[in-house]
Amino acid sequence: MFKNRFLDFVRLSSVINNAAESFFKSEIRRRLFVTAVLIIISRLGYFIPLPGFDRRLIPQDYLSFASGSVDELGDFTAELKLSLFQLGISPQIIASIIMQVLCHVVPSLVKLRKEGLDGNQKIKSYIWWMSLGFAILEAGIVACYSLPYSIYAASYRAKHVMLTSLFLVCGAMTMTWICDTITESGFGQGSSLIICVSILTGYTETLYKMLSQLSGSTVNWWPYMLVLLGIFTVVTMWAVVVTEGCRKIKLQYYGFKLASAARDDSPITEVEPYIPFNINPSGMQPVLTATYLLGFPSILASLLGSPFWEHVKEILNPETHVGAEPWVYYAIYAFFVFLLNIFDIANLPKEISDYLNKMGARIPNIKPGKATIEYLTKIQASTRFWGGLLLSALATTSSILDHYLRRINAGFAIGFTSVLIIVGSIIELRRSYQAYNVMPTLSKALRRYGV
Repeated sequence: MFKNRFLDFVRLSSVINNAAESFFKSEIRRRLFVTAVLIIISRLGYFIPLPGFDRRLIPQDYLSFASGSVDELGDFTAELKLSLFQLGISPQIIASIIMQVLCHVVPSLVKLRKEGLDGNQKIKSYIWWMSLGFAILEAGIVACYSLPYSIYAASYRAKHVMLTSLFLVCGAMTMTWICDTITESGFGQGSSLIICVSILTGYTETLYKMLSQLSGSTVNWWPYMLVLLGIFTVVTMWAVVVTEGCRKIKLQYYGFKLASAARDDSPITEVEPYIPFNINPSGMQPVLTATYLLGFPSILASLLGSPFWEHVKEILNPETHVGAEPWVYYAIYAFFVFLLNIFDIANLPKEISDYLNKMGARIPNIKPGKATIEYLTKIQASTRFWGGLLLSALATTSSILDHYLRRINAGFAIGFTSVLIIVGSIIELRRSYQAYNVMPTLSKALRRYGV
């Protein structure tokens, strides 16, 4: 009997195409697929080596310039030294922070930020070009710093620096594209999700090292693990409170009445309109910014070799008592986290007051205009003050615990400071999923009313 193999392949491809069409017909499944694939690609890029280096000569602490709490933020170092994604998303993070400040300081950018979707697209393009500039700068520094480990440095020094910088820039911009694509076509915020996955990867390695060390010891390690699990639970709950805590200011619209209040027997339960003032509106950004600011002198000391920066590095190193006592670093760290949380560049109360006037809304028992701005300023100052205290206490306590665990666990720790990143990323991912999950029901309701 004759069997046509080509027809079998055609039937198989038809079945696969039908299955793919039915699978990607759902918006949620399509976004989940995009998010999963891009996260896998972002992890695989750390295992693609750059050409022309003898990695047997590279030390274990290569490019580990910064001291302090940088290690507690998770596994930010590449799995393979001098890999394609060696720079990671640091250029994009730096560009985003700078652009966020400029959008509230430069008048042209302030106007552009208020233009809606077109203005946001232009701001994204500016962030992309700034990320490219920082990627070129960082790639040049890393390429020059890595020349002792290059096998072509003796003959093709300039060409090798240019080629290495080109690969590093391509990897950094690929990571920028991955983060932007996840934000637009996937679930959650791309950069925070990439950092969250990197931290969780570091957690698995740290847990394996800790279990290996405890299994080889003769001491009963169950009390130690229970205490560690209890601390982890408390820190996680604390992070949830800091991330989700807010104060609600009720609003009153002119001539507005809830539909559920029109009838006493109405089964509809509606939520009164309000303005949420979060105690921690910036998420993990104050902790990240404070950590990188305190780690910057260590990077300058390692690159420049200046005695002044070496002295500053010793002062900001909580692992030693040479420059200063460890409490000096923790006090400066807590102060920076608190200051960055309460700092408001955007003058948010004035913007909220303007929007309320445009929408025809007011705060009950508060006059519109100057009185509303003063009232909202007091509310914001109060919420951010207590939120800054909670956030700085959480970050400082977590940093102290991590340094203590690193001393007793042969150089590795859990990374309690990174719990806030994980909590924020998971909450944001959940909100994004719920929003797209509600969309079909909302579309049916709108079609029912002819919208």
